[in-house]
Amino acid sequence: METAHGVTVREAVPTDAFAVAALHVQAEREWGGVIPPRFLDTFADAWLRDRARHTFLAEDARHTPLGTVHGTVIRKLPSPRRPTDAWMHVSFLFVTAAARGHGVGEALLRTLLGWCADNDVVRVQLNAVDEARSLYERVGFRPPHEGLMELRLTRSRP
Repeated sequence: METAHGVTVREAVPTDAFAVAALHVQAEREWGGVIPPRFLDTFADAWLRDRARHTFLAEDARHTPLGTVHGTVIRKLPSPRRPTDAWMHVSFLFVTAAARGHGVGEALLRTLLGWCADNDVVRVQLNAVDEARSLYERVGFRPPHEGLMELRLTRSRP
């Protein structure tokens, strides 16, 4: 997908591992995180091993990475009582500071949603931070139904 500003969004391929990792480093630094030694390699290796995650990358005309979005598909097991379908959880969306406000985040989300439509994904969910809520609403996200429940587990310490 190409935006009005000459930005191309495509599904990331293995040779994009370090570009995706570098965008994560930028995000972590922006959010006040400290990047441990060898994080770039550690992240790229983990991303390459993750087969359930689908990553889309936004680039300018010079192929400079401007943003990325990740989603993990969960497929239901067959059941005679309900359709066997799939849903996606969006776990990360980041656009570089210089590219914000130019439609890059929206293009990333619309490309991801197009992929979902083409691959029988019937629901997409995410946890919205306040700063991005208007972006998500612009592409159609709404709060889920009241029946949704969650239990957060804490790790036991040895």
